Amino acid sequence: MRSCLVFVLFWFSVWADIDIPITNHWNGGFQGEGCFEITQELHSWTVTLTFDQPVTSLNAWTAELAESKDGGKVFVLHNKEWNKDEHVGDKLCISFQASTTGDVQPKITASLSGDSGPVTTSGPLTAAPGQTLKPTNPPGTFTPGAARLAINGTFFTYDNKRVFLSGANLPWISYAYDFGEGQFQYRKAQLENQLKLLHEAGGNSIRLWIHIQGETTPAFESSGMVLGLDTKGTFINDFIDLLNLGQKYDILITPCLWNAAVNQDTHNRLDGLIKDPVKLQSYIDKALIPWATAVKGHPALGSWDIMNEPEGMLNPEVSNPDPCFDTTALRNSGAGWAGKKYNYEEFLRFLNWQAAAIKKVDPTYLVSVGVSNPRFNTDKYGNVDHYSDSCLVKAGGKPEGVMDFYQFHSYSWQNKFSQEAAFTNSFSDYGVSKPILVGEFWTQDGGGMTITQMFDYVYNHGYAGAWSWDVVGHPDQRTGVSHIKDLTSNGPIPINIH
Repeated sequence: MRSCLVFVLFWFSVWADIDIPITNHWNGGFQGEGCFEITQELHSWTVTLTFDQPVTSLNAWTAELAESKDGGKVFVLHNKEWNKDEHVGDKLCISFQASTTGDVQPKITASLSGDSGPVTTSGPLTAAPGQTLKPTNPPGTFTPGAARLAINGTFFTYDNKRVFLSGANLPWISYAYDFGEGQFQYRKAQLENQLKLLHEAGGNSIRLWIHIQGETTPAFESSGMVLGLDTKGTFINDFIDLLNLGQKYDILITPCLWNAAVNQDTHNRLDGLIKDPVKLQSYIDKALIPWATAVKGHPALGSWDIMNEPEGMLNPEVSNPDPCFDTTALRNSGAGWAGKKYNYEEFLRFLNWQAAAIKKVDPTYLVSVGVSNPRFNTDKYGNVDHYSDSCLVKAGGKPEGVMDFYQFHSYSWQNKFSQEAAFTNSFSDYGVSKPILVGEFWTQDGGGMTITQMFDYVYNHGYAGAWSWDVVGHPDQRTGVSHIKDLTSNGPIPINIH
């Protein structure tokens, strides 16, 4: 016989309505975020959003959309399986993006209700014979904002644990036609399959190209000003769908926004953003900030890569008294292979402003730029580090607009690597205080190394990550990923995205 009585009750609690502020808006949509202070244990919950004007669609990645009522004025959201348990002292925040007809800023209220049982009213709660009670806070329970890629010194961490980023450049299914304008629905199955295969190979991250040179996104006016991410309003939902797939397969996603390794900007859209600060600001205001805001806090977002290989369209014949902007020493470096269109002042302002805008949304976001050869991003061997914090700030004027880690691409020329190359150096040889990720490499220009030797070299020479080129066109890259998946000396690789 038990020494005291136990009564198990189930309480359904209702919180008072709160007003939801709009954090960003544009013609055709807006974002909002509201938070509830949790004052008692919850084991499931429902949030009801009420708008004083109808919206056409709504996406909230931390919750499942259960029902839309009253002509688009009421949306009922339920918890996901991984965030159903909320504990006293927690803060439950619902961030969402909504589509509208026209430039609308509705008044929004939200109510929270939740199942708080079981609880005890007298005596200890004990299990019945053969029953095991589930812990109230099981290991791995998601806490918003806790599970994120971060940096500790010269290496990466995920969920406060050291991690080596191992994976590949995806980098696209259909070049420049994967996201926005209703395109993702035709690519999603193939993208998911690639994430699944990379996960099975033991990888934990990918780098994936987005706008490229503005072929289909963002949406531009004829004048070259940016109107938004796309004209159909699907881009943000597309990208959130991708992040959710990354979460499903424990793969961190790094979007690469722009590409300068080729010159096919016949419409001069990217050209306008690089040369004209007003046009660049229109992209930041109408596209980048709404995008970064909508995905803020998603645990599968690894980092942001502003541009692939600016050196492709760099003019290597610019004389300038400031070493940050002088490129005369690069005349025989290979820079400008895609056209000698821009100087370093223009490129660095382009990078600095976008990095600053991303970090304005969330200071914990990580930002990089993929350089074609370390010589452009190091002071070693008589070079100038054009992507240093001081050069970026000098060009753009925004102190926060710097790179959080270096991303070196490393290809051999005539079967030999240059003296600055990642595969002729160790991390420590560069003498930097930020992590270095080797963001592109392959056997075709691998100095005679096999793909397993290349992954092994990157892992065992102090670098923070390895992304080979490319897992769609060259599926043998997964062999290299598999080769290092169980190593731990430079950080473990498997992660649990939650």
